[in-house]
Amino acid sequence: MVTKVKICGIKTLNEALAAIDSGAWAIGEVFAASSRQIDVEKAAALNMELGRSIVKIGVFVDEKIDNLKHIARTCFLDMVQLHGEEPPEYLEELMLPVIKSFRLKGPVDPEEVRRWRPQAYLFDAYSNDAMGGTGKAFRWEWLDGTRGWENFILAGGLNQENVGHAIAKVRPMAVDVSSGVEYPQGGKDPLLIEQFIRKVKEVDINVSRL
Repeated sequence: MVTKVKICGIKTLNEALAAIDSGAWAIGEVFAASSRQIDVEKAAALNMELGRSIVKIGVFVDEKIDNLKHIARTCFLDMVQLHGEEPPEYLEELMLPVIKSFRLKGPVDPEEVRRWRPQAYLFDAYSNDAMGGTGKAFRWEWLDGTRGWENFILAGGLNQENVGHAIAKVRPMAVDVSSGVEYPQGGKDPLLIEQFIRKVKEVDINVSRL
């Protein structure tokens, strides 16, 4: 078992290189209103520099579909992550692989979320204040209904202290971290990124022996 790692909220080349050097699978670039929002032109230049060295995922919240398609082309995105109230039909209009995010208030309803057919589901903590990146965790037993699924990503308040337990509990395809690898004042901390990914690799070894 190999758990992939996505570092979300990347804004600079140095942050992206820290993710690459530590072995991350993907970076997330936030195009919705957020303290981590990246400018389209800046993202385009950054992603041109990165090339195919890492998977580049654009994070959107209820974006007009034509604008999303334009940003995806301009910024050389490999995937898009939908973090709003986008209906199932929205996904069908996109040519890129899609991650659909669900912010949980209680146990996941497998039949409800399967109305969407993304490449991967992402489960995050619900917050009244923000659509994601809050640093808040949810009760991982809420994902008991997804047992056996191979295409979901766990987000919400992950850090090097709890990610090992989270992986052992829910066995996600990937984990998504943002605030858990940041400096107190914001911006990604290369050391925390390296420590987080090292912890994921360590728990993968232990989980595979269970």
